[in-house]
Amino acid sequence: MSTLRDVARLAGVSKMTVSRVVNKSRSVKADTRARVESAIAQLDFVPSDAGRVLAQRRSPTRLLLPHGVLTEEVGNSNDRPTVAGGLALSPIAGRSDLFEVSSHLSGDTARTMLRIVRAAQPISRVDLARRLEVNRSTVSEIVTPLIASGVLREAAPEAAGVHRRGRPAIGLTLCGDRSFFIGVNIGVRRTQVGAATTDGGMMAEELFDTPSDSNDALRQIRSALGRLRASLPERSLVSIGVSVPGPTDATRGKLLFAPHLGWRDVPVADALLENEPGLNGVPVIVENDATAAAIYEARRRLRARTPKTQNNFILVRAGTGIGVGLVLGGEVYRGSGTDRGLLGEFGHMTILAGGDPCACGNRGCWEVYASAAGAASIYSGAEAFASGETPPRFIEIVARAREGELLAQTTLSRVGQNLGIGISNVITGLGVSRVVISGRIVHGWMFIRKSLEDAVAQTMAGRLSNWSIEAGQPTGAGLGGAVEVAIEHYLTELVRSTRAAA
Repeated sequence: MSTLRDVARLAGVSKMTVSRVVNKSRSVKADTRARVESAIAQLDFVPSDAGRVLAQRRSPTRLLLPHGVLTEEVGNSNDRPTVAGGLALSPIAGRSDLFEVSSHLSGDTARTMLRIVRAAQPISRVDLARRLEVNRSTVSEIVTPLIASGVLREAAPEAAGVHRRGRPAIGLTLCGDRSFFIGVNIGVRRTQVGAATTDGGMMAEELFDTPSDSNDALRQIRSALGRLRASLPERSLVSIGVSVPGPTDATRGKLLFAPHLGWRDVPVADALLENEPGLNGVPVIVENDATAAAIYEARRRLRARTPKTQNNFILVRAGTGIGVGLVLGGEVYRGSGTDRGLLGEFGHMTILAGGDPCACGNRGCWEVYASAAGAASIYSGAEAFASGETPPRFIEIVARAREGELLAQTTLSRVGQNLGIGISNVITGLGVSRVVISGRIVHGWMFIRKSLEDAVAQTMAGRLSNWSIEAGQPTGAGLGGAVEVAIEHYLTELVRSTRAAA
């Protein structure tokens, strides 16, 4: 059976040119196209694995890609599918009608490459090889089948108006015109549901107060999912990421405990798919909100071309409570074994024995004294309020501090000190000294920072490690993190399936 290489050799062109002719991904000169088409006809070229799978099917076959769905109508074994050569098609679990494009990708390199393309698109192969620290030929081996399959495309030059000698660099981009992802951020106070493109840009979003009952919350989320899907009929839903305020089970399908909501053992993934035939086979990934925020921060750093030396960091997300996400080598670490969903619950470590009660049932937890909600408790504990008067929320305390109120400033300084005590424990326990602060607590950073850094500096971790603490984003990582969970899962599964098929 002839191969893509055979066609290229006979036509006197590169394999990439053959792929472009077959897939019409870029313009090709008329005489070159004619030579390639003649070679295809002479060799009776049909992509071997793809052709064999498609020829066996009598119904429409959908090639589900991380960035679009291609449909081929197959009537009989003589039909010629318009897909690229040299690709294998692997069935997606639970969906006999969907196949994934497979190619010979090296796992970590391929996944990192897809992340970089997504973060920096359009990006040339030269720059991609430089950022991956591999040879350009290695990049070509990875991207060629992905271009041929429609996962990637070669777009316009990276910077319009930039003039270079010789042939201009052509940028690689992800194809996402026909697909979308959904992120769900279940917060203690509010829930967000959003539909996003492959690059994480939001196309539509809904927001509602989180019901106290988990079943009511899931019903509202299902309704929002239905409306978002209906608003994007031309696109195919790829995956759903759900960010939750508590630990999840090892399979990332169930919320084990949300202390501030009082929810236990909530089967989030199953509940969202219940009685929804249109979501059959669409993966739902449930992730702790701090871990989701860490994924979001890691991707943000990738877009910013952060040096590799900064790819190890701890993310401390502080709002109503405190959660911790750990990133090592640019990868989120979730722990191991059946308890890996518990990693990062440092907000419930005891920093004051017999202290104030926590929503988790313990006393003296870190988040009681160092979260945004903790700041409100400290402030209200220091000032008497009239009967029926509501203590100020964190954002109001920050506003009062900016106006010069001494009590508000002192409160935030104490929160910073308590935050620093916990962070030094986390640095010592995990052995990672770079920390990023995320969540609502960042709104008060100018009043929190000094006391936080002073608290860390006087500990053993502060004296022995080359530590650094920086403010991340106060908002955006909630829903953005949920979307990143959905996209990251799909990219990971794509690479895993391609390696298994190789």
